[in-house]
Amino acid sequence: MKINTILVIADKQDKQQKALARAQIMAERFDAKVHVVAFTYERLAGLSVDLSESDVQKAQQTLLKKHHDWLAKQVKEQELDASFEVVWEKDIVSWVKTHTAEQHYDLIIKTGNRSETALYTPTDWHLFRNGELPVLLVAEKRWRKKQAVMVALDMATKSKAKQTLNKKLVETAKVMAEGMQMPLHFVCSLSISPVLKDLGIVDSKKLVRKAKAEYLPQIRKMAGNDSLTEETVHIKAGEACKVIPSVASEYGASLVVIGSVGRKGLKAKLMGNTAEKVLALLKTNVLVVQP
Repeated sequence: MKINTILVIADKQDKQQKALARAQIMAERFDAKVHVVAFTYERLAGLSVDLSESDVQKAQQTLLKKHHDWLAKQVKEQELDASFEVVWEKDIVSWVKTHTAEQHYDLIIKTGNRSETALYTPTDWHLFRNGELPVLLVAEKRWRKKQAVMVALDMATKSKAKQTLNKKLVETAKVMAEGMQMPLHFVCSLSISPVLKDLGIVDSKKLVRKAKAEYLPQIRKMAGNDSLTEETVHIKAGEACKVIPSVASEYGASLVVIGSVGRKGLKAKLMGNTAEKVLALLKTNVLVVQP
């Protein structure tokens, strides 16, 4: 993976403009070109007030200019060398998919919108579920010192697609760790039944020892580093949605790289896959990578 071109989705609701701040840092570290897009939309037609087509167009242009002036100010304040535009669009995900199909980008950056009930908005998870580009969801404005990049792997999978995704995740995490000058950690969860564990039918410690013996050489091979040890490779028993945030917190991960497999139809409207459950508990920056 190379990071030569970055698309940033600016969010007027974010007073700190964390996505722009992070883009400035990454553009500098990776010598990447940046394009910033902001979205604005108001339902002007069909209101109780009877507006002419001319009035609607005038109102739209006024709102676009106002938003453009705001974005120009934000880009300047962040000292970000970037092109930028404001788009009149309600469906952000569809616009991004069309735009990135026409223009080449290596990465999308946006602020991860959080609340007490749903840590990531539908726009966030539709972006990383339906797109093809890695999406960096920013939680912090600056990289904190003495922290790490952590990549979450599904080493137990038998799926060829997920095995390929594991390799892509490692490659992406290595690029990020080297570019941000941070150590790289690996985390892998072993799913076991709590009931079987409590009954003593499954020995979790024995399971972890066996997994380490099997997975550590595989991770070394993917990383191209035969010197990797258990100090940076963390294999734990438990659900991924609990293990990954716990290990990320323990080792001070400033960035967690995870994979997400897209879904279609009714399932695409529902939260629930492992990546989304992990996102709900992580309190750090997250880079979501697709197969």
